[in-house]
Amino acid sequence: MSFGLAIVLILMFTFFLLRVPIWASLVFASIPYFIINGIPLSAIPSYMTTGVMTSFVLIAFPLFTLSGRLLNVSGITKRLWDFADINVGWIRGGLGHVNVLASMIFAGMSGSAVADLGALGPIEIKGMTDKGYDMEFSVGITLASSTIGPIIPPSTSVIIYAVVANASVAKLFLGGIVPGVLMGVSLMIMVYFMSKNRNYAVRKFPSLKEWLIGLKDVSLAILSPVIMFLGMLGGIFTPTEAAAVLVAYALFLGAVVYRELSWKSFLNELKETARLVGNVYAILGGALMFGLILSRENVGDALVNYIGSSQLSPVLVVSMLAVLILILGCFIEVTAMMILILPVLMPVVHHLGIDVTYFGVVFIMAAVYGILTPPFGLGLFIMSGMTGLPFKKTVKATAPFIIPLVATLFLVLLVPQFITFVPNLFAK
Repeated sequence: MSFGLAIVLILMFTFFLLRVPIWASLVFASIPYFIINGIPLSAIPSYMTTGVMTSFVLIAFPLFTLSGRLLNVSGITKRLWDFADINVGWIRGGLGHVNVLASMIFAGMSGSAVADLGALGPIEIKGMTDKGYDMEFSVGITLASSTIGPIIPPSTSVIIYAVVANASVAKLFLGGIVPGVLMGVSLMIMVYFMSKNRNYAVRKFPSLKEWLIGLKDVSLAILSPVIMFLGMLGGIFTPTEAAAVLVAYALFLGAVVYRELSWKSFLNELKETARLVGNVYAILGGALMFGLILSRENVGDALVNYIGSSQLSPVLVVSMLAVLILILGCFIEVTAMMILILPVLMPVVHHLGIDVTYFGVVFIMAAVYGILTPPFGLGLFIMSGMTGLPFKKTVKATAPFIIPLVATLFLVLLVPQFITFVPNLFAK
C-alpha cells in the first residue's frame, strides 16, 4: 500500500466516524492523493462526471424512484393492505402475514426498503396495534418485511449495481423474483411460530365476493410490474424506457383512476425524488474519484492474484464476501456500499467465472439487511422515530426476524439456481 492510499483510507474512515456526508468524505479524502501524486486538482470535475455517470441505464434510477413515490401517494397502500388481509389474514399470525404479503406486492412497485417503510409502515403498525398486536412484534416484522422491496423487481438498487458492474438490468430483475418470494415465505413461517402462543386475532376466511372486490381495487396497480416485464422481455422498450412508462402509468392511476394525486403532492414527490437522486449522484461522483485511486494502485488486480493463489472455490469466496457485506451493512448504506466496493470486487467475480446476476442478487440481499442492524441501521432509526419505540427495543424486536432472512440469503447463495433459473428460462 502506498503512502498516498494510506492517507486516503485514514481520512475517509475518520470522516465516516465523524458522520461527514459520504460524498464529501470521498472527495475530501481523495484530494491529498491527487496532490501527492501531482495530479492536477482541476481534473477532479471531469473524473466525477465521466464513466458510469453518463450511462443511459442510470437514468432509470430517478424514474423508478419517482414512479414508486407517485404510487405511494396515489392511495394504493391502503388498498394493498386490505387485499393482503383478505388473502392471508385468516392464517395463525394474522396481520403479521398480511404485513409480509403487502410488502411483497408493494415491492413490485416501489423497489426500495425505505419507500416500503415510509408508505406501508404507518398503515401496518396502526393496523396491527389496533388489533391487539404488541408494538415490538409489529415493529420487528414491519422492518424485516421492508427488505423485500429492493429484491422483488423493479429495484433502484439493481439499477445502481447494473451500472457499476456492467450487468443486465432485465436479468437482475428476473433473478430477484424467487429470492424475494423465499424471503417472504421465511418471514411468514417465523410469524406463524412466534404467534403460536400469543393468541393474535385472525379474520374469518374470505368469501369469493370479498376476494374479487379486493382484487378489483388493486388490479390496476399490480399491473405496473407486469407492464414493465412484458415490455422489457418483448423488446418493446429498454429498462430506462420501462421506468419512464411506469412514471406515466403511476400518474394515470393517481390522477385519473384513484384521483388521490394532487398537483401539490406531485410537485412534492418531484422535489423529494430530486433530493434523493442528487445525493446518490453526489456519492457516485465521489466514488469515481476513489475508484480512480484504487485503479492506479492496482487494488483489484492484487485481490484477484491473492484469491487466485489461495485456491478457494467460487462458492466459498461468495460466502466470505456475503459475510463481509453483512458486516459492512451495519455501518454503510446500501447504495454507498455498492458504489464503493463493487469496483474492487467485480474483477474477482469475473476472474472466478461467477455469474454477475447471481452475485448481484446475493450482494443486494446482504447489503439491504444492513438497515436492520445496529449501530447505523437506517431502518431502525426510521421505525424508532415513527413509533416512538426506544432504539434499543427496536433493535431487540427486529433481531428474531433477521434469522430467517440470513438463512434465505445463504440458501440462495448455496443453490444459485434459485436466482439463475428464471433469467435462464426467459433467455431460452
